[in-house]
Amino acid sequence: MLRDLFINGTILISFIFINSQIFKKNSLNLSVSYKDKFLYGLAQGILGIILMLFTLHITPKTIIDLRHIPILLAALYGGGFASIIAGFTIAIFRISFFGISTPAIIASINMLVVAISCAIISKLNVNEFKKWTYMNLISLMFITITFLIIIKNSVSLINTLIYFWLGSLIIGILAYYIANYMNTSIKLLNRLEHDSTIDFLTGLNNVRQFDNAINESFINVKNKNEHLSILIIDIDFFKKVNDTYGHLAGDAVLQQLGVVLSTSSRSFDIVSRIGGEEFSVILPDCPAKQAMEVAERLRLAVEIYEFILPDETKINICISIGAATYPDNVNNLENLVHEADTALYAAKNSGRNRVCHPE
Repeated sequence: MLRDLFINGTILISFIFINSQIFKKNSLNLSVSYKDKFLYGLAQGILGIILMLFTLHITPKTIIDLRHIPILLAALYGGGFASIIAGFTIAIFRISFFGISTPAIIASINMLVVAISCAIISKLNVNEFKKWTYMNLISLMFITITFLIIIKNSVSLINTLIYFWLGSLIIGILAYYIANYMNTSIKLLNRLEHDSTIDFLTGLNNVRQFDNAINESFINVKNKNEHLSILIIDIDFFKKVNDTYGHLAGDAVLQQLGVVLSTSSRSFDIVSRIGGEEFSVILPDCPAKQAMEVAERLRLAVEIYEFILPDETKINICISIGAATYPDNVNNLENLVHEADTALYAAKNSGRNRVCHPE
């Protein structure tokens, strides 16, 4: 019996790792979509099925395993809906694979009751370990009732309960800590990946992601023979804002400017912050004339926008923009960013608050 419980435990732990890799983009939490909850519940149900295939027979028609633990995982990380899906999947398989019998029907109903109980407990306003403990104990109580009903031999019953409770408690706690460790690690990894490409202040792409985006855009241009435009944007007299109102005010201006640029650009344009007060907009498949129209729209949107500082003061700022387009006014794709930057300096030197492009 210990050997079979050990096998159940190793399968469980291995599957926790596999699940964590499959669902890592969602970083399992209760806010994911119902589709993801369904898939996660189904995956836990499949885990329960695998555990049943490596089960321990107490009598020809009475088996034990750790199939309830996947339901706990589904409830803890996928919520009540995932818990019900996992329980239903396990219950259907229990009857269809092992055949219809009184123990099978009782066990199937038991799994559904466990799933519903775990779904309810998952809503409690307590920490995850307490939820897990409550769910595990409730599950063990219901399963114990099942054993009391279907196992008539007192010696077999006592041995079964001892091994099952010890195995479930020990492996259950181990499964919780491993699942929690994997979930926390994935959240940290996702956050690190996000922070490595996103500007912390504005939420726009940072300079690293800008480099990636421009390189991908170059590849698309070469493959599809499209136009490609880029805008390099700089806030006029931004130092004056910092000197007059303070750096917190300057940060507020940068944050709001990021919003203005994003909402005023086309939905598929790529907006980035590439320096202190310098931004860029990559315009895929955009000829020079259209790029100038977009740039002028951005310039005007910023000019009329009232920026609200932390002390509720409202100010107006303006921006200068350098625009460049391949192949309309830039022959060498590799010089596109440089030419846009040169055009930006031309806009600065010719009075600011304007858009310039290579002649």
